[in-house]
Amino acid sequence: MRSVSALSITQIDVKIEMSEKKRKQRSGLRGAARLYAVQILYRSTMGHQSLRKLIDESSAKDEIFISENVSIFDMDHEFFTNLLMATEQHIVEVDEIIRKHLSENWSLDRIDSVIVCVFRLAITEIICFKNTPINVILNEYVEIAKAFFGKPQVSFVNGLLHSVANDSEVRVSDACP
Repeated sequence: MRSVSALSITQIDVKIEMSEKKRKQRSGLRGAARLYAVQILYRSTMGHQSLRKLIDESSAKDEIFISENVSIFDMDHEFFTNLLMATEQHIVEVDEIIRKHLSENWSLDRIDSVIVCVFRLAITEIICFKNTPINVILNEYVEIAKAFFGKPQVSFVNGLLHSVANDSEVRVSDACP
């Protein structure tokens, strides 16, 4: 077995570069999964369709494009499924967290359904996916909000998610996948 000191600087640089590429690739796969999860959760919410059925349909052999250059074949399917199933499992808890962080004169019914889906998935990820850094979660969902909305709504999403992330009472759940 070779020691670290036996590796050349070039070999170390290549290993670091490869690790960085894998991290970025995994991040992109999860980013695609998050975006598609928002779309599937929205379809489930608006169409009163079974989330499980929609997840199963998303595994069909037909290529579906999530965005211009990203298809469902590009996403992390395991993460996608776990995120949606955890969201369904913790929906009552997550909605209570959202309500707690809304202004007095706001309710979930007043908020655009896509924004509610973004909140539900992001907060589920905060409480269930402890290996994902909070700043990554916040950045990803703010970027998703930018894909659907203008600056006022994006600022709203950013503000509420940062409020949740900074709330010491929001705890990681042990009952997550």
